[in-house]
Amino acid sequence: MGWKKLTVIVVAAAALVGGALSLSMYLTRQQEVEMEVADQKPQPPQAGDTTTLADMENMPIYYDDDEVLLLPVRNVVEGLGGSVSWDREKKATEISFYGKKLLLNRGSRDAELNGYEITLDREVEAINGSLYVSSDVFSEYFATEVIWDSSQQLVTIKTGDNTKPVIAGRMLEGVDGERNYSAEIPVVVGLNDISYEKSLNDAFESFALEQLASFPNVVPAEEAEEAAEEAEAVEQSGEEQAEAQAEEGTAAEAEANTETEANAEQAEAAEETADMPKPDHVRLGFVKGYIGAEFLSFYWEVDVDGKLSSQGVNVDLQGQKYVNILDLTASRDIETELHVYAEDVDPENYYISADKEWILLSNDEENGTYQAVSVPAEMTQSVWKDKYKFLIA
Repeated sequence: MGWKKLTVIVVAAAALVGGALSLSMYLTRQQEVEMEVADQKPQPPQAGDTTTLADMENMPIYYDDDEVLLLPVRNVVEGLGGSVSWDREKKATEISFYGKKLLLNRGSRDAELNGYEITLDREVEAINGSLYVSSDVFSEYFATEVIWDSSQQLVTIKTGDNTKPVIAGRMLEGVDGERNYSAEIPVVVGLNDISYEKSLNDAFESFALEQLASFPNVVPAEEAEEAAEEAEAVEQSGEEQAEAQAEEGTAAEAEANTETEANAEQAEAAEETADMPKPDHVRLGFVKGYIGAEFLSFYWEVDVDGKLSSQGVNVDLQGQKYVNILDLTASRDIETELHVYAEDVDPENYYISADKEWILLSNDEENGTYQAVSVPAEMTQSVWKDKYKFLIA
């Protein structure tokens, strides 16, 4: 082999080796860069952290007249480490954030939180190709405090405790001729026990439907049909049982007659109730109180033709039970002690406010109103059971 050919081969081999080394170094550097970029992806802030969202592609919008701050959904959620995607099946925008999923519908107040239907305070708006929601969506459903600096046009998000459940609301509204109704039903989301969470929400909805029972179009047609079929089945079963007892005779027949008379009385009472004048309007709402991982409190406000009444709801979430005043306190005669603050004390009718105040609710049926009376903290501290000391401010 000539020297010239050998030199060419050596040079070519050196070039190949050098190229391979360069490529290897390049790929290694690329991998390091990718890892650095991945590390820079924003992680969800922890409770107590504050995040200032600057240089957003879509700027926040503040309406002075309404004192409403609209925030661009994608910019805020992704800026806080969440994700935004499109749900093809439901044709809605899905926010995945702090273990919750919120489905939004453009131009609508109807939404879905962790599978529950809820109603937003304001419609979802599309502005310059971006979805906007009011800031309370983030503060109420994702335990954050939204701070708006109007001078610098900056939004700062202070993260709260997202391990606590939240209360949303769902609106039912309708008309029956000149009569009308509306009901805001609480929806609890974020309990550790999903089965218990559902049973609570079902109970709240049942209470609301009871208050609106005089309006025929409150219950969906499917549910009304099912209820009618069940009633018919029960009636048929009763008739068959009565026939069987009649054939047997003796004491069973007498018992059947007694039961028939009782049923007749119930039917007569139902007819009398049906003949009673129906209210022109019913309004049902709820006032949020304390809500934490251990305890949930709020109260209903019912308005029937201008006559108001209230009903407290207090739930020990750990024990999965409703609790009254006697359950919370160690005093043997707590009702007498509380008469100093309220004339009528109902052990079932109270609530704990968001600021951990003990509020007695006293209905005045004669005047069609109610009172909400605060119990001093000193009184609470002296009678509260140790188990519920966390409810004292």
